[in-house]
Amino acid sequence: MKKILLLILLASLLISQQPKKGIGFEFHTFPTTFLIGEVGSSMGVYFPFGTASGLFIEPLITYSSSSTETDYDDSYTDDDEYSSSSLGITLGIFKSTYSNKMRTYFGVRAGKIWDVSEGTNIDTDEDELLIIAPTFGAEYFINESFSFGGEAMYTMLTDENDDNNSYTRTYKSSMLIPKFMVRFYY
Repeated sequence: MKKILLLILLASLLISQQPKKGIGFEFHTFPTTFLIGEVGSSMGVYFPFGTASGLFIEPLITYSSSSTETDYDDSYTDDDEYSSSSLGITLGIFKSTYSNKMRTYFGVRAGKIWDVSEGTNIDTDEDELLIIAPTFGAEYFINESFSFGGEAMYTMLTDENDDNNSYTRTYKSSMLIPKFMVRFYY
């Protein structure tokens, strides 16, 4: 957690020294039903800024939660509740090039996702996933303050848990995620 806070502090310092900052929002191009239940698939808010050296840096914060409650009509079955939530913080570092009103960029997004699941008849499950995502994108500037674009992230998630030294569970997931994005600069 200290490393994530240090990363956010470093990004904040870099942001404060740059004349052009922004905020961005993503729209997945997958149907919503495909994304339901996938860890790391929540929508996010981006905070893009450029550097004098030509790097494009973009912190990203994501959050999602869901819950299910089942109320049984009979008196023989206990009611059931289940909830899950996910919080992610990543930092994207990209090399960008401009041509007319178009910027293309490539690089990597890296960070962590904290996922918590709990229910009536199950133990609480807390996972800390490492995310690494090689990324390629392009954005078209309608004017100096507004752009839209697309991005493709090859997302790789990993998590390793050991349960009281009786076993070790390793979770790995990879997915190509296309996105449509809009960004507002100020």
